[in-house]
Amino acid sequence: MPVENLVLLVEDDAPFRRSLENYLNTAGYPFRSCSTAAQALALAQSAAPRVVILEYHLPDANGCSLVKQLNHVDPGINAIVLSEFDFQVVAETLDRVKIQTFLQKPFDLVDFELALRSACLESGITRRLDSCCSDISW
Repeated sequence: MPVENLVLLVEDDAPFRRSLENYLNTAGYPFRSCSTAAQALALAQSAAPRVVILEYHLPDANGCSLVKQLNHVDPGINAIVLSEFDFQVVAETLDRVKIQTFLQKPFDLVDFELALRSACLESGITRRLDSCCSDISW
């Protein structure tokens, strides 16, 4: 299975997904996106993402069951879970899987970027902006 060192975005709210896609693209993160757990699993089989950003409540699964399934594909995958619910509401379910970060919607973009940078750094993902500027000496 090829490792493409990319971010997988799984969000069923189309306008919000497009906003996150725009952010990831502008920030230089290599990514693929989809709106369901089934699509995410198919993408994970072919693209081997290292980081997944996912909505907790998807139309065909909850985020924790998706993270469990993704961990069977790659046990080292880093997960950032997004939800409108407070962490305390979903904490018991989240304790059963390995997640990098939980962000409650609406979240601050700075918190999102910090979580994403941390997960990408741990997973070896570099942004296009980082790679194009890495050989510049000041």
